[in-house]
Amino acid sequence: MRSVLFLIVVFALMSSKIKAQDLDVYQWKNRIILLKSNTFESDWLQAQLKRLNADRTQLEEREVLLLIITDDLVYNDRKQIMDLSADTIISTYDLSDFNGLVLIGKDGGLKLKEAFIVNPKEIFSLIDSMPMRKTEITDSKGID
Repeated sequence: MRSVLFLIVVFALMSSKIKAQDLDVYQWKNRIILLKSNTFESDWLQAQLKRLNADRTQLEEREVLLLIITDDLVYNDRKQIMDLSADTIISTYDLSDFNGLVLIGKDGGLKLKEAFIVNPKEIFSLIDSMPMRKTEITDSKGID
């Protein structure tokens, strides 16, 4: 009986971990900009989103994934709910009392954490100064 109960508990824990993924699935593939706000309708969030979307080509060139995180949900920039754990992300990057922009590098490390509104040129400059991005730029010049 104990072993059956143990297996049920282990299965429940594993299935919740699978369902509530954190950002590890994007590591080494994407840089991530998290826009953290209490609600999706926040004026500050919408203003930041508008500025970033105006530079969509720059985001794509740098392989940036844009995510919006509220206190309980994670959305993509088209307001579609993502299968990611808001709690895990908030805990990992200490965002419980924070509203603003967070830049996470391809290595999963925190690169920038600032209150709204952050100038996109500042973000792109920071990304372009990173060693991995410099390598990407050099590699793309060699291909052309």
